[in-house]
Amino acid sequence: MPDIDLTTLDLTTLIALTLVINLLVAAYMVLLAKLQPQQTAFRHWALSCFIFVLASVLAASRLYQVPPLLSVVLAHALLALPPLLVGSGLAHFIHGPHYQLPLRPLGFCAAIYLFLLSISYPLSHSATLLNAAAIAAACIWCVVLLQSVKQPQFVNRLLQAVLALHALTMLAEIGLYLSHWHSALPPQAAMLLQLMLLSHLLLTTMAAVLLPLLFFISREQLLMQQADLDELTLLPNRRHFLRESAAYLSLQGADAPLSIMMLDLDHFKAINDNFGHAVGDVALQQVAAILAQQLRKTDFIGRLGGEEFAIVMPDTAEAEAQRISQRLRQQVEQQARIVDGKVLGLTISIGAIYVQQFSHMDFQTLLKQADEALYESKRNGRNTVTFYYAR
Repeated sequence: MPDIDLTTLDLTTLIALTLVINLLVAAYMVLLAKLQPQQTAFRHWALSCFIFVLASVLAASRLYQVPPLLSVVLAHALLALPPLLVGSGLAHFIHGPHYQLPLRPLGFCAAIYLFLLSISYPLSHSATLLNAAAIAAACIWCVVLLQSVKQPQFVNRLLQAVLALHALTMLAEIGLYLSHWHSALPPQAAMLLQLMLLSHLLLTTMAAVLLPLLFFISREQLLMQQADLDELTLLPNRRHFLRESAAYLSLQGADAPLSIMMLDLDHFKAINDNFGHAVGDVALQQVAAILAQQLRKTDFIGRLGGEEFAIVMPDTAEAEAQRISQRLRQQVEQQARIVDGKVLGLTISIGAIYVQQFSHMDFQTLLKQADEALYESKRNGRNTVTFYYAR
């Protein structure tokens, strides 16, 4: 926080408003921590807001001749904590509530910071420089932590931008003070410090508001993913596959050729009986990964249940569909011969239905005909492909 005379500012109301907002956000996070005690990140974030308000009040107490030990040393010590607590909360949010923070290196850095602060605060601008450096380092740590958060992408990127801007503001403040270390600050420098103070308050408040938003959108997307994806293979489950495929075909696939495949793992019951269900689960995961890798981005794939999968290939000519089906069969035979260290010689059987134009065809009827083709492949000795034409 810039070491400037607050009496020269006309931002008192705005400063008070930002502190009130931080108190409200802190109270909200305390409530969330009580409602979801397993989410320890909320405790860290609530504490960061409370400490930011307390430290800001202590820093402002210099106007009322409060001893420097409180208004300078303690204030700057506390001002370095909020971004650090934001980072520790992010670490728990990313890695889980039982994540062990690197307490030894963090404690070592904190001890050095407090030692330097306690011996150098009487020097011109030293406390402010140390504080700005600590805040910048903590913000950079938070940005690094957020690199591993994939969803929600927009809120994550926005929070990273806010923290990066905060770090840049602190670095700019360091540069400004160092350039006038042995001289009084010129009027234009004082104006820049006012803008930095405003940026510091606003960026801190924006980060505090974005943190619970990051959690809730991430949780909502996780719940949606769990509802739509098969837990074992991470492919779309039956409900999601049927809904998305039917919706796409009804809107865009009416006048185009279409191929639908049904496939399952050969002798899967024997694999479970002889090697155990754990190996069977790995086999399903391996086959799902091979299928997803070999298919095109325009294809739809889903696990319908058990060892059965379905594939919808819109706008696909018959010859191309036959090539793809044979490639899938061959890749599974080649890549899934050994599963979890066990020689299984895993293969798949495929039944497919081809239709020249999807319009006026019933999707469920086509799936049933593809299923009949699959049973034909089973009767023909397995590890084979059977193609039907839509009736």
